[in-house]
Amino acid sequence: MFECLILGDSIGLGAAKAINERYARHCDVQAVERATAAQILSWRKLDKSYGSCVFAMGSNDAPGASLARTLSRIRRRVCLRRVIWLLPYARPQAYIVSWVAAQFGDETVDLIHFATVDYIHPRSYSELASALLR
Repeated sequence: MFECLILGDSIGLGAAKAINERYARHCDVQAVERATAAQILSWRKLDKSYGSCVFAMGSNDAPGASLARTLSRIRRRVCLRRVIWLLPYARPQAYIVSWVAAQFGDETVDLIHFATVDYIHPRSYSELASALLR
């Protein structure tokens, strides 16, 4: 059976809601508003193996080497197959997330391509879900 996970912050929550409204086999969701990468790393280790994961993290973190290390640790322990990282609107964090994704050969979807009101969250999670489900 194909298993999917959406992991992250409030952007992950919005994406999960939009994806699960469209996707017959609902993805598991582990996301909390304002979650930092360090908080996500501290969450309980998952018991499932996921075929596909969407990671929404970095928006609530300060850019720097610490963020890169934490994201790499999350990536090594959570999903061993396909991962799609959502690149934050904030460019310093987006560059770090993109760099980590490249280290693992993962895909990225840059939120900068989606309209926003607050430069943190996409205006339409439905549009984001469409891009992720292609």
